[in-house]
Amino acid sequence: MDIPLEKRLRKRLHVDVGRLQDEVMEAAYALDGSLVFHGGTAIWRCFSGNRFSEDLDLYSSHPGRIADGLQEILSSRALTLIKLKRTENLIFAKITDGVAEVRLEINTVVKKNGAATRYEKMNGSHMDVLCLSSDELVAEKAAAYKDRRFVRDLYDIYHLSEMADGSLDAKAAVSSLLSGFKPPLDEANLSALVYSGAVPSVPQMLLSLRRRFG
Repeated sequence: MDIPLEKRLRKRLHVDVGRLQDEVMEAAYALDGSLVFHGGTAIWRCFSGNRFSEDLDLYSSHPGRIADGLQEILSSRALTLIKLKRTENLIFAKITDGVAEVRLEINTVVKKNGAATRYEKMNGSHMDVLCLSSDELVAEKAAAYKDRRFVRDLYDIYHLSEMADGSLDAKAAVSSLLSGFKPPLDEANLSALVYSGAVPSVPQMLLSLRRRFG
């Protein structure tokens, strides 16, 4: 029997944030069932990740549904919309239940097709979402690492590497990352985010990626 996420996390704050994430995801999909999940939390919840991730990142082809209905549906769940900002490219929201806060970022310009994927809730149950594939997430995370050099992005690529199919786009993205690799700016932060299993070093992750994608 699988142990629920809320029993595996080490920090109470992470449990509280995770439960709020579940509420926000249910509300968002109630407004727009075509949302496509991506980013670090997608890897954590949909691809059995061992790294806590805080933000919810989504793509939407129907931004009006979210912008117009978010406050009402959150209120119906006893949640508070602290901030809502809409630009030409994004909808950004900050949401609280009085205990934790979650940031929701919805890209309204990039068009993505997601695959039906099981999202693991904190209590061990699941809901169906649309999510980028493991290969698409690898390519996305490789681009993110090159842009900001956060160790969590490298870890996410490492975690997904055994699940990815090795598409040409994923291989090209990782090969480009490895060929001009620069060390992360925050390597020490990884141990605080990985809540299960060994925390690999940067050289260990690079060795694994070179074997898989090199």
